[in-house]
Amino acid sequence: MTPKEIDQAIYNTAIKQGFNPIAAKFIIGQARFESADYTSFVFRLNNNTSGIKYIGQPHAQKGTLSPEGDYYAKFDTIQDAINDKIVRLYNINMRGVTPKQLKDSTNADDFARLLKQRGYYGNTAYGTLQAEKDIANYANGINAKIKKLGTFFFENKNKTLIIGITIIGLILLIKYYKKKK
Repeated sequence: MTPKEIDQAIYNTAIKQGFNPIAAKFIIGQARFESADYTSFVFRLNNNTSGIKYIGQPHAQKGTLSPEGDYYAKFDTIQDAINDKIVRLYNINMRGVTPKQLKDSTNADDFARLLKQRGYYGNTAYGTLQAEKDIANYANGINAKIKKLGTFFFENKNKTLIIGITIIGLILLIKYYKKKK
């Protein structure tokens, strides 16, 4: 899969699971941030889009050793990794954060804060000064990746077709009126 195909697969999976379009893009930004735009060692060796650890989840096996001494999950396919995070992990309550809260996120700071509260990233305890720095760094990373993606790529292809047809129609209409003058 190309990076754009991975992005689209993440977006489609998130939308199917009830994430709003903005939150779906946060997950893409998060995956790109955590995998160095799908080029990291962990991604390449494990089909792991987000550095998820192995805990015996379906469609995964022990992958490469992590710096913490446990193992990354190695997935059979990239789509399996996407499903593990979005369908399994993000659909359970963790540390007082509900799936609905993640699905309804509309800004990267809140999304990063919810993930930190869930214990998703970093070793610092939620509510500490260092955790606040971690949240800001994580949100900035997500935002930076999202800004590089643009906005038009993920939307419904039917909307793209309608917009394209509308633009062509306007061009033809302008040419028609110019000829009448």
